[in-house]
Amino acid sequence: MMKRLITAALLVSSLSACVPLVVAGGVAVGAWIGSDPRPSLTIKQDTTLGANISARLVDEWKERAHVTVNTFNGQVLLTGEVPDAAAKARAEEIARSFAQTKRVFNELYVGPVSTTSERLNDTQLTTRVKSALLTATGDASAVHLQVITERSTVYLLGMSQPALADKAANLAASVSGVSRVVKLVQPLQPLPQ
Repeated sequence: MMKRLITAALLVSSLSACVPLVVAGGVAVGAWIGSDPRPSLTIKQDTTLGANISARLVDEWKERAHVTVNTFNGQVLLTGEVPDAAAKARAEEIARSFAQTKRVFNELYVGPVSTTSERLNDTQLTTRVKSALLTATGDASAVHLQVITERSTVYLLGMSQPALADKAANLAASVSGVSRVVKLVQPLQPLPQ
């Protein structure tokens, strides 16, 4: 039974176009490491913003593109593949058109849409990076990062103390198969002693 759950979760995660998923204990879970420091209203606004941008992008290109939208505090990360440079610019224009968008990180690749096996590889890399980060920090409550992997590039999106963000980036870069690490981390002030 557990083997079937893991297989099903891996299949779902490899086919997901909008939300990166990983498997932990046979259950599909989001790609967060640690806790989410944003207030509930901000989380809701970011979720709505991401869904609205995704819907517009799907309407624009249907199956001709694979764009993943991740949001954090109004910052929008666009990853995936688009057919040409004009589509890459248009995707950014769409993301910027929403009032809640504060900044856009356009990491779209111009080229063919990734295959299911490439996306599965990215999902496995995300799992390995999360495992390395959790093992090294030992305190999941100190880490507030989304780990997004696209085309073997790991993106760290969220909030962290600068030293911890640097450590997370170095750990992610040390995971076999990771080609590049991009830190998109807002500084989190240290807690008073």
